[in-house]
Amino acid sequence: MPCFGAWCASGRNPEIILAEGTRLSLPEEFKRGLLSGTDPRASTYWGDMPGKSNQRIVEAADIALALWLFRDSVWEGLTIHQRKAVVDWLSLVDGRPGLDNNWHLFFVLIDRVLTALGYPARIRGVRERFERVKDFHLGDGWFRDGPSGHVDYYNAWGFHYALTWINRIDPQWDSAFTQNTQQKFLKTYRYLIGPHGLPILGRSVHYRIAASAPLVAGAERNPETVSPGEARHALDVTWRYFLARGALRKGVVTQGYHGTDPRIFDPYAGPSSSLWSLRSLVMAFYYPPNHLFWSEPAQPLPVEQNDFELHIDGPGWKVTGERATGTITIEVLGNPLGALPLAPFSRMDALKNLAFGQPPRPNNLQARYGRRFYRSDRPFFME
Repeated sequence: MPCFGAWCASGRNPEIILAEGTRLSLPEEFKRGLLSGTDPRASTYWGDMPGKSNQRIVEAADIALALWLFRDSVWEGLTIHQRKAVVDWLSLVDGRPGLDNNWHLFFVLIDRVLTALGYPARIRGVRERFERVKDFHLGDGWFRDGPSGHVDYYNAWGFHYALTWINRIDPQWDSAFTQNTQQKFLKTYRYLIGPHGLPILGRSVHYRIAASAPLVAGAERNPETVSPGEARHALDVTWRYFLARGALRKGVVTQGYHGTDPRIFDPYAGPSSSLWSLRSLVMAFYYPPNHLFWSEPAQPLPVEQNDFELHIDGPGWKVTGERATGTITIEVLGNPLGALPLAPFSRMDALKNLAFGQPPRPNNLQARYGRRFYRSDRPFFME
C-alpha cells in the first residue's frame, strides 16, 4: 500500500489499467482495504495485537505510512466513525514492548502519522524509543540492529527508510540527527551498489531489491552526496540484475537472492515478507514525474568509475571495488578467516514441509554474519 500511496502522492494518475484491461482506482482500493481491515465486526478485520512483538506492529507501520500518503485522497473523505476505527486500530501498538531493535521506529512512525492527522499522544514512550535507536548508532550513519545485534542491510531498508519517512512526516522530529546520520551513511553506503549484484550478508536477504532505497531518497535529501542521476541508476541496475535472475516469479517476489532459496529462509518471514523489496520503488514513485530523479542523465556508480578501497569504521568493514569486473567485496575485519558454508535444505526438510505445511528453517546465522569476506560475484549462499 505505501507503493500505491507514493504513486498517488506524486501527482500521477490514481487510476491504473491492469494487464487484463481492468481499471483500478488506487485510492479506492486502499480505502476499501483500510475500512474492512480496521472494522472489528468484519470477517476481514486485521485483528488485535496481543503479545510482546506481534507481527501486526510491523504491518501497522506500513498502513500508517500509506494513510499519510493518501491523506488528501482517502483520509479527508472518511467519516468520523471510520476515522475512529482506523485510529483505534493503529493505537493498538500502544503499550506493546516490541523488539529492542529497528522495531522502535515502527512505533515512532505510527505516532508521527497519527499526530499529523490530528490524533497526538496516542502512542506512549516514542521519544524514549527514538533515543534508544540512537543508542544503536555506531558512527558514520551505520546502526547495529539492537544492543547486541548485527550490522547489515537493515541499515538501508529498515533504519534509514523509516528515518526518511519520519522526517518527511514531521520535519521537526530530531531533524539534525536524521540529516547528519543519513548524509554520513550515504557517503559510504553508495559504494555497496553495483551493476552485478550486492556483497550481501545478514538476514532478510529476500528484501534485496530494496537495497537502493536510501540512495533514491538521497537524490532529494543529499544530492551533493548522491546525485539524482546516480540514485536512479542505482535503482535501475539493482532491479535489472535481480529480475533477470528470478527475483520475480508470476508477479511474486521470491524468497531468496536470485530465485527462491530455502537455505536462507528466516524464521519470521513468509512469502509476503518479500514485498519489503518494493521499498526502493516507494522512494522512487514519491518523486513527481518531472523531478530531476527521472530526468537527469544516469551517472555511474563508484565501482563503474574506479577501483576503490574504503574503510567504514562504524561496522568495522573494509570495502573494495574492482572496476574491470564490477565486483564489490565487504571484508568484516573482526571476523576470522575461513569459509562458513550454508547448511542445506534437505529432503527430510522438504518432507516435513509437505507433512506440516511449514518448512524448517536451517540455522545459517554464522554463514550470514561470521565470514570474513562477502563478495558480489560469489554470494555466500551461491557457492
